Amino acid sequence: MSAILQADGLKKYFKTGGGLFSKPTVVRAVDDVSFSVEKGETLAIVGESGCGKSTVGRMLMRLIEPTAGTVRFEGQDLGGLGETGLRKLRGDMQMVFQDPFSSLNPRMTVADIVGEPLWLHGQGSTRERREKTLELLRTVGLRPDLADRFPHEFSGGQRQRIGIARALASSPRLVIGDEPVSALDVSIQAQVINLLEDLKERFALTLIIIAHDLAVIRHMSDRVIVMYLGSIVEVAPTAALYAEPLHPYTRALLSAIPLPIPGHRAERKLLEGDIPSPANPPSGCRFHTRCPYAQKRCSDEIPLLRDAGGRTVACHFYEDLPPETAGRAMGPADSPAKARRLALYRDHRRRQDAVVTEKASASMTEAGNRGR
Repeated sequence: MSAILQADGLKKYFKTGGGLFSKPTVVRAVDDVSFSVEKGETLAIVGESGCGKSTVGRMLMRLIEPTAGTVRFEGQDLGGLGETGLRKLRGDMQMVFQDPFSSLNPRMTVADIVGEPLWLHGQGSTRERREKTLELLRTVGLRPDLADRFPHEFSGGQRQRIGIARALASSPRLVIGDEPVSALDVSIQAQVINLLEDLKERFALTLIIIAHDLAVIRHMSDRVIVMYLGSIVEVAPTAALYAEPLHPYTRALLSAIPLPIPGHRAERKLLEGDIPSPANPPSGCRFHTRCPYAQKRCSDEIPLLRDAGGRTVACHFYEDLPPETAGRAMGPADSPAKARRLALYRDHRRRQDAVVTEKASASMTEAGNRGR
């Protein structure tokens, strides 16, 4: 496999406050983050709110400019592109935002919202764009006859499907989902996650999913990046991370996931103290102020990401920590139950698409008869 996207040394500092007699405060939202994404994989970036994961996602799309570092898409440096070159490349890179309501223009119909990328990139005639728009709505499980309605007439789950259809309009190769299901009800989250998995296979997509809920990305990611206070603390294949987390922070995150077994409760690893401010991060390891295993070296020396057998971890003493087995109680990441769920979902989608297509065809025939 080859990397479709590479991030090297990404940093993003924000200046806040300041006045006539005071200097502004520098907030280190993202501090020296590097990783790569392989073609066809689903990479998850997880961590607590405020850890900088959404800022990383926006820098990857160049929606905000990095303070330092580079982002390369298929070897091309995004920082060196002008407005014309960046707009052209945006057809290959799309984003699904967290809030499905605020990310949709309330004054535009669904057809205009989904078809706008086609118009911006000059794809097809007006009729061809309309036909592709209706096909995209069918693809994400929405009826074509809803195309002329406005966003406020849809539920949260339907609005997120509209956002996904808009992201797919330009036939991208990479899609970044910034908390794509966090604003939805739990019952709707599973539908959107299954939809993303189905679309990834159908259109050969590469996905980057940003989330704070590790249970959400467990069954849909190939690899997980764990962030804390603007830095990466662990990178590992999903199955390995959930079976045996190495970093103390990853262990605490996983212990917060409820076990799907009636009557069983996982042992919570409660962290003491508050999350430090990114405007004044602690010296050495940024997690040492809350880590139950911290030693003097942790406050003096910044731990670098180092190889730990097919994964990387930023911890001086991960080899000396007691073995972690809580993750194994959750079951394998790729279980037969997941395969059955996906098979049933896809069979349902095929039947649903057939019904929608039949209704749309009948509607067009009826409209043609009335025109005569």
